[in-house]
Amino acid sequence: MSLRDGARRIRADVATLVRAVRDPHAPRAAKLLAVLIVLYVVSPFDLVPDWRALTGLADDLLVVAGGLAAIARLIPPEQLADHRARVEAGGPPLPRGRARPLAGAVMWLVALTALAWWGFGWVAGA
Repeated sequence: MSLRDGARRIRADVATLVRAVRDPHAPRAAKLLAVLIVLYVVSPFDLVPDWRALTGLADDLLVVAGGLAAIARLIPPEQLADHRARVEAGGPPLPRGRARPLAGAVMWLVALTALAWWGFGWVAGA
């Protein structure tokens, strides 16, 4: 398997899990875990700070990979197989909808919070 084939498979697997989590019949635990993973990734607080060379990014990667594996186990296999078949049939790789503007708003909120936090530290230290 080439690197390009591996990347395509990962993309298809992530698209399958996104579709499965967005399904109204998906278990609530899977949906909650997906939200927690996204919040951990966009949160400024980490188990290992990102400014440490590779270890800071590696903990994010491990949390995301472990969380995706846990989500795959929480979703019933027949439901997961149905979503995998739909992704392989050639639909859009990731569903689009109301989540995109919400994700943008959350990212702006996180960025503004970080900027305010940095600014407060700069003003208080001066």
